[in-house]
Amino acid sequence: MLCLTVDTDPDGLSGKVTDRNALLWEGLEKLQQLPNELAGFGKLGRIPITWFVRADGQLESILGNPAYLLETYHTFWTDAQAFGDELGWHPHLYRQPRADDTAFLITDPIEAQQELERLWSKLKGTLHPTVFRNGEGWHLPETYATVERFGFRCDSTAIPGRVGASGHPMNWEGAPNQPYFPAADDLRKSGAKRLLLQLPMNTWLVQAPYDSAPRTRYMNPAVHQHLFAKALENWENACNVSPVDLSIWVMIFHPDEVLASRGEDALYSRSTKSLCMNLVAITKTLRRIGHEFEWVTVSEAAERWNKHQERLSA
Repeated sequence: MLCLTVDTDPDGLSGKVTDRNALLWEGLEKLQQLPNELAGFGKLGRIPITWFVRADGQLESILGNPAYLLETYHTFWTDAQAFGDELGWHPHLYRQPRADDTAFLITDPIEAQQELERLWSKLKGTLHPTVFRNGEGWHLPETYATVERFGFRCDSTAIPGRVGASGHPMNWEGAPNQPYFPAADDLRKSGAKRLLLQLPMNTWLVQAPYDSAPRTRYMNPAVHQHLFAKALENWENACNVSPVDLSIWVMIFHPDEVLASRGEDALYSRSTKSLCMNLVAITKTLRRIGHEFEWVTVSEAAERWNKHQERLSA
């Protein structure tokens, strides 16, 4: 199964140089044409997308409402869901009391847990997401358990093999690159079955022009086509998954990575056409190596994976 996901972050938050204070969404506004573009791309058709929507304290303190994006683009979200897309909750746990303050990441486990609880108490009446992804790709046992307690059944935050810079809480070294139930005391390890399943943002090796060697990055169809093709070749050579196994590949990109007005980039294509061509490329590869596949939302993939595991253990 293939999943296409979008983190609806503001322009300038993704990339080699990021700006946590960024709060403009030209990329998201332009990206609202993507479902039609995909549907009109003959070899793809309508692909269900999982939109991880920002809703958090930074939007609340600077824009007046944690549900700012949900309300501003309400019509688009309604139409997208009517066509089979789904919405996920994607908070960035930042503190930024005023617009001229520097946004900083909440990393204390208890403070992060309390911030999630505070936000959920405000959002749960209007936001009904099926999946969760924490901003900047990190979790702690406390935050994971909190999301689980809210009733979520699927999380897609892990980036297997990636470790954050010094002081950053992201650490997915050794984490599985397929669905698993994280151990209670170490989210990188597979543990006993629990309510909240982890569907990682799958990783593979990609070498940007400024890299001295290939690096572990999540599967991002917004990179340049020649970089995606090389990553696909490396992935195919290293892939030891049998066609009879139930595998899930979760891809992710950000709106500004396909936004032409952001200017040329060594890694990102800034082009929705290139994104579509990369999606065609991965489907061609899967067909060539004998894998049947289907595009599904993240929650649908999680549900099917759970049922598959139940059949195996019956």
